[in-house]
Amino acid sequence: MPDHWHSLVALREPWTLPKFMHDFMSYVGRKTGRLLRSYDTAWPDGYYDTHVKTTRQFEYVAYYIEQNPAVKGLVESPEQWAASSASCKDLVSDPWPLFYD
Repeated sequence: MPDHWHSLVALREPWTLPKFMHDFMSYVGRKTGRLLRSYDTAWPDGYYDTHVKTTRQFEYVAYYIEQNPAVKGLVESPEQWAASSASCKDLVSDPWPLFYD
């Protein structure tokens, strides 16, 4: 998405969402800072989170995330969005996709 991103992650101790987001945003910010400044923009402060509690909710959120670029008219189908799990299903396991240690 041009102005935001979605991610579906599961964290294990000692990670907490605030610590993960701080570290992740710091890393991405360092990598993209010069590019963002050239477009006179910056990472927004904060984030929105949803605590996924069930497999059904996980499936709904994953579907919403994958459909988002198509719903916004950026592509015709979710698989066309290069940064989407819709185009690389082999990276997604059941029920949680990735572990970050």
